[in-house]
Amino acid sequence: MSQSFTRRRFVVGSLLAGAAPSAMAQEADRYPSRPVRLIVPAAAGGPSDLVARLVAQRLAEPLGQPVVVENMPGAGLMLGTGAVARARPDGYTMLFTTSTPIVMTPFTIRKVPYDVKRDLTTVAHLGATPLVLYVNSAVPVRTVREFAELARAKPGEVVYGSYGVGSSAHVLMEYLARQLGVKLVHVPYKGVSPQVQDLAGGQIVAAVADLGVPAPFVKNGRIRAIAVTGTRRAPALPEVPTFAEQGITGMEPFSPWWGLFAPSATPAPIVTRVGSEVVKIARSPEFVARLSELGGVATGETSEAASAIVRAEWARWERIIADLSDIAFE
Repeated sequence: MSQSFTRRRFVVGSLLAGAAPSAMAQEADRYPSRPVRLIVPAAAGGPSDLVARLVAQRLAEPLGQPVVVENMPGAGLMLGTGAVARARPDGYTMLFTTSTPIVMTPFTIRKVPYDVKRDLTTVAHLGATPLVLYVNSAVPVRTVREFAELARAKPGEVVYGSYGVGSSAHVLMEYLARQLGVKLVHVPYKGVSPQVQDLAGGQIVAAVADLGVPAPFVKNGRIRAIAVTGTRRAPALPEVPTFAEQGITGMEPFSPWWGLFAPSATPAPIVTRVGSEVVKIARSPEFVARLSELGGVATGETSEAASAIVRAEWARWERIIADLSDIAFE
């Protein structure tokens, strides 16, 4: 091969390498020029889906393009999260998710198809919600103590549902089982809605979920709430005591939050623009009221502050899961 050909190939290669960042910068300047996909790694109808659609509707106007919610449930929220982690970092594919696949799954699952720190950029933090332990109303259980008595009377027969292996609901129930000294049977679902439907139908005895999706079933008497996470009772369920009030400690951190993420290397101007618009939405009276109806509390933090929250949560859950090293989450 001649030196001149090698030199020409090097020059062409260098030009092509330099063209990619330039093209990305030009795309960022025109952003958005087509619809934006908002991937929700949970099933339709669940709290993440409902909140994501609320955001998408309001985000479309300032962006001047449709924002399309696409549900991609499966693998304990890892399927959709992994898809965004591998997506082109151009701002047209973003992730709307609870904290589970971001700060919990990396410590509960051995083979996670993404690296949060390497593959994802935090765009915004929108809010949080307490978790509730529900039972089917046909079960004679109204307190955590009675739930423990049932589990002891029927070892290995009390079946509970969660919204995925390694999810906050799964970890909470295994942590609770250890504190109570009982054996429970876990059934993972692809989202909150299907597990709550099975709970109402009597296919499972108990389930952990948010306040919003189960509300109609609580109202019609098909399921019963017996405990909530957090440091105080939920305004939507003032008659239901916290776990702490019932003698179960350490449940305060089990309150998932919602965040918006983009593939790593997404241009900073895009992250800043989308993040600032989403925070405006999260802080609006309409969003605050709607999230309250779903049992959540709105926050609204842009990328820098949201990233700090993720880092702190990462460290906290690393410690929590380390303390549960004797429990298998797979």
